[in-house]
Amino acid sequence: MKKTLTFLLIFAGLAAMAQQEPYYTHFRFNQEAYNPASAGDHTGFICISGVSHLQWRDFDDVTLERGTDGVPETSVDNVAPETHNVNLSTLFKIDKAERNFIGAGLSIVDDNVGVTKTTSIRLNLNYKRRMDRGFRELAIGAGLGMQQFGVVNPNFKFRDPNDPLIPNQSVSQGLFNVNAGVYFKQQRLGPFKDFFAGASVTQLNQASYTQLGGGFYRDFVHHYFTVFGADYDLNPTLKLEPTVLLKYGITGSYGYEPQVDLSLTALYGEKLRGGLAWRNWGNADAASVLIGFVKDQLELGYSYDITISDVQKVSQGTHEIMIRYCLPYSVQPPTRIIRLTPRFL
Repeated sequence: MKKTLTFLLIFAGLAAMAQQEPYYTHFRFNQEAYNPASAGDHTGFICISGVSHLQWRDFDDVTLERGTDGVPETSVDNVAPETHNVNLSTLFKIDKAERNFIGAGLSIVDDNVGVTKTTSIRLNLNYKRRMDRGFRELAIGAGLGMQQFGVVNPNFKFRDPNDPLIPNQSVSQGLFNVNAGVYFKQQRLGPFKDFFAGASVTQLNQASYTQLGGGFYRDFVHHYFTVFGADYDLNPTLKLEPTVLLKYGITGSYGYEPQVDLSLTALYGEKLRGGLAWRNWGNADAASVLIGFVKDQLELGYSYDITISDVQKVSQGTHEIMIRYCLPYSVQPPTRIIRLTPRFL
């Protein structure tokens, strides 16, 4: 137990991000997107989650207005980043004592930033071990799949039409992608219940996209994530859901500014959710308002990010929609059929 928490805290010291990886305001509810060890919550359920993150609305491509022939264009393209994520996961027990489990899932991410597009399809697998009669659980997992990166319909006008580093047509390349992570859960930690902590690294193989034509290329780098959170009961009908996410991306001899996401939501009557979030990336980046609805196995969420950085001059804020549903299923053992024949009557 002590060794496990020590490892997570060491990983937390490295944690955080670069914008090569998308970010989500509902990061508590789609952890499979960045930590394969979190896939699989309960046996007997297939859980599906989806998040659409529409960042910096109305951020336009002014290069179309500027033009290169001295004649301004009258139309502009909205090149604001958009990210769509779908996760599918379930849990299988592999012993009758219900101490060992296999979590399995599929994660799909489609990330569009300007004219660049990154699409990944990844299989998440993990081994889970329950200890102290289920009071604690530790999982270790890996995500394996393909990642496609490239440029789609680059219709901007060049300042230098002969620049070999700027593609003038759609190009893309697909490469192998690997993620890894650990995840720890405990039913109670002091005054908190359902405590969880996870640490993961994405882009483990650091894919290098060099076959894109001309001198255009992209090197993906390691990204480190640490997440932890819990529930705190204020009274029988209201509980708080504090969550912290730390991210960092490292490339060569220098790194990106660390990003810290803080979220505090409250769930009333196990049905209505509301709260606030804060994102800091070098400087303050955004403040968020979250609302949601829960009914049985269905969860719905919406958030609006108020841009605080200088991007606010060209941004109308960020919208995000989240949906999660767990579909129950059961596997019945085969029924023994006894047939009587004249020989044994």
